[in-house]
Amino acid sequence: MEGTGKWITGGVLGFMAFIGLLAASRASDDAFYYGGWLLAIGCIATIFMMVTKHYNRMDEQIARRREQD
Repeated sequence: MEGTGKWITGGVLGFMAFIGLLAASRASDDAFYYGGWLLAIGCIATIFMMVTKHYNRMDEQIARRREQD
């Protein structure tokens, strides 16, 4: 996934996290409450994983450039 796709994916995941929190806040039973929290936490964890992968890739590129010099 390159370029704009990463931004779109991050935006969709952020929106899904918001929907999960909205579902948890308006839940009338435990299933929607915990399901909403699980959805939100999963989406936020995925966003953090995407950010970590990006910066790890950038660190690898910097290390390769330093080795070449």
